Amino acid sequence: MDAKRNADSYSYPNGMLNSGWIVGVLRMPGEGKCFIQQTASENHMLPVEFDPRQAPLPRDLKEWDLVMAYCHFIGARESDVRIVRAKSIRFESPNLMHMDKRFAEDVMRKWSVKVHAAAKDSGLPAAIEAVAKVVGDVPAKEERMNSVDWRVLKLNKNATNTVQLAGFVQAKSLERNRVNAEGKPMNDRLVVLLRQTEDPDKSIPIRWYGRNLEPLANTLTRGLPIKVQGEYRLDVKALGAPDPETGIAPVSKLPYIEAKDFPGPVTPDSGLIKIAPFWVAEMLQMGTRKAPRREAPPEAAVPAGIDSAAIMAELLNGPGAKG
Repeated sequence: MDAKRNADSYSYPNGMLNSGWIVGVLRMPGEGKCFIQQTASENHMLPVEFDPRQAPLPRDLKEWDLVMAYCHFIGARESDVRIVRAKSIRFESPNLMHMDKRFAEDVMRKWSVKVHAAAKDSGLPAAIEAVAKVVGDVPAKEERMNSVDWRVLKLNKNATNTVQLAGFVQAKSLERNRVNAEGKPMNDRLVVLLRQTEDPDKSIPIRWYGRNLEPLANTLTRGLPIKVQGEYRLDVKALGAPDPETGIAPVSKLPYIEAKDFPGPVTPDSGLIKIAPFWVAEMLQMGTRKAPRREAPPEAAVPAGIDSAAIMAELLNGPGAKG
């Protein structure tokens, strides 16, 4: 656990906070890529890349063992869709003898999530069974509540999957009045591209879900430095009907970061961003430059009567919110 305790030793690639850890069952270890399974559903196995020379898997680890990966997170495009890639800089084999009870409970909360009928269920592997013995009574199943409320966000946090980022808002997209396949209303979805490098295509997509995200979206203007705590997840969508023989449905899988807290401002003395990248000024200039033809839509203006600074302060200073 040294890497987690000494975060400065690995947490600032490109001079900005970018670190996280994922704990789960090791699956399909290969040359430079493996998966970490946190729930019994094999549809949600999290892809993790690594350098076999600089950050190899420990030799004593085998498939179905419990593993902990310390990672950096990189934005990318896949078929013109924004995704996140997790790259491990260090693997560990968690020691059950020294595992904190809250940590062990969070392992079990993840694994106890109900598996969809059209997905493959891994059951209870030996590694998870061993964690269950440490916990004793298995905690209640994890129920994700999509709502921007500090109490709900706090409940949604899980110690086995933590991502911490700081960077600059590159772009944002707010989807309102969403409905599901049955026509039932769904929460708003706010997607923010967090930029940490000169290449805007490597911006990291971060999602918030909630009932009214427009005030929050209005505070997140282009070029604003923010910090975010979240979780590495997969957006899994069915592509067709289940196979008649196996009962398993084909799916698409898009990795992303789901925010588990309100975004916080990055002040000059915070140490979360250690450099002043030249491209930030260019990004701000591009946002204000007028194009002669077909100018891109400007950032949404704050509606009259809404104090964006006050909104951000209220969100960030409420009980349980990070500063």
